Amino acid sequence: MSSRVALCMAIICLGGCQQATRGPRTAPVIPRDAARFDIDAVDDSTARFRLKEVRWIRPGMSVYAVDALQRDALVARLRVLSIDGESATALVTSQVARVNTSHVLLVSHAARPWWRAAQFWSGAAIGTVLGATAVSASK
Repeated sequence: MSSRVALCMAIICLGGCQQATRGPRTAPVIPRDAARFDIDAVDDSTARFRLKEVRWIRPGMSVYAVDALQRDALVARLRVLSIDGESATALVTSQVARVNTSHVLLVSHAARPWWRAAQFWSGAAIGTVLGATAVSASK
C-alpha cells in the first residue's frame, strides 16, 4: 500500500515539476482579424478611442498600439479601463515608444468560453450516447 502512495506522490511531483520548468512566456500574437481603431486623444498614460458600431469591447480587455507606417510594429500594450457611450479609455501598461494619435489600436475578440462552444456540446452528446450504448450492450 505504501509503495502505491509513494508512486502516486512521485507522479504528481514529477508532473508538477515538468509544468513549472516550461520555457519563458512568449509575446502574445496579435490576430490578423483584430479590429482597428484610430486614437482620438492621448494623455500621459491613457488613450481614448471611438468604438464606432462595435459593442463587444469590455473593460479589462487587452489592446495593442501599433505603428501602421512601420508595418504594424508594436508600440505599446494597453488595457481597457472604461467605456463611455461611444468612446473607450485604455491605460498604457507597457510601451516601446510613446503612444500618439498617428498610431492605431488593435483589439482582438475575446476567446469564447468552453461551455458556449458547439464543439463541446456535440462531443458531450456523442459521448453520452456512446456511453449509454456501451452500458446497455454490456448488460
